[in-house]
Amino acid sequence: MQIQTNNVQFEAGLIRRVNIGGRKASFIKFNTGSKRDVKALEGIETLWGGKNLSGGIAEEARILGKDAEIYGLTLQDKDFRNVDSSKVLGLVTTGDIVKGQETELFKIGTNPKYAYEQKRSRRSIKHIALTMLDNIKKMNGNSGLFVNSAEPQEVKFLEKSGVRF
Repeated sequence: MQIQTNNVQFEAGLIRRVNIGGRKASFIKFNTGSKRDVKALEGIETLWGGKNLSGGIAEEARILGKDAEIYGLTLQDKDFRNVDSSKVLGLVTTGDIVKGQETELFKIGTNPKYAYEQKRSRRSIKHIALTMLDNIKKMNGNSGLFVNSAEPQEVKFLEKSGVRF
């Protein structure tokens, strides 16, 4: 979602406010045509040490530019012109989201501090990826999600989340 007024393009935009683990968070869309948002994604890659697909997601933004569909869940609650990389909980990349049509998922990554794979039960915030998927479903009118390929360790989570293969 790019917001334009008088040909001035704004950076990341708020999609909706959400609650996760008793905390208020924001589901946002990155404007990957903006150098500032790409820098924020590169900052996430650095903070996460390139783990949990953060490197691939930042690379996707650099390669596809404004055509990349990248969403995030963040504890930041305002000033999305300046996304604070340290507050981002998770990222997801998708194909085009159209109400009434299934959406293809490409990459889902959770901050290693909260990721099941790294922390298991010692996470202070849980269900980050699920929250992002639920918000993508809301955007496409609950028309479903699908992937063309998944890593073996992702299959159980994706099936549980209702993602079609």
